[in-house]
Amino acid sequence: MSDNKLEVETGVIRKVQHFSIWLISILVIALGVYLTMIEFCNIEWLTRSGCIVVMLGIWSGMGGIIEEGLLSSRLDVQRRIALSRAKVKLRKIAAPEEYAEKELESIESDHERKVEDLRNKFRLQLGILEVSLLLTGTFIWGFGDLLFKLSF
Repeated sequence: MSDNKLEVETGVIRKVQHFSIWLISILVIALGVYLTMIEFCNIEWLTRSGCIVVMLGIWSGMGGIIEEGLLSSRLDVQRRIALSRAKVKLRKIAAPEEYAEKELESIESDHERKVEDLRNKFRLQLGILEVSLLLTGTFIWGFGDLLFKLSF
């Protein structure tokens, strides 16, 4: 799998995942408002919906960490394949040792750069989605009942 395809797939997956999680969160909050308005079981449901939004944020973060690990593993496999191919090629052409070392070091440094880029992208993406979900959920969880009582 090429690196560009790997980046495209992760970008599309993360955007769909962000949209899906926010859609689910909005539906959960709307359900909490509705159940509170009809006083289902005489319980405040809006604050409970905030708790669920916080849980979605945490689960999303954990999923992102797992996904980052899987993609890191893919890059590691790609590095191993590139090193194996380079070693075979270098043996076939009987390359001088200095050239062989430079070639293998370039593969290693390229791999380290890709892994660092991947981690930076995931940290940024995880930070935006999870922090926004956690802040929204915590606010609703803590102050949802007050907002509901003051506005209705």
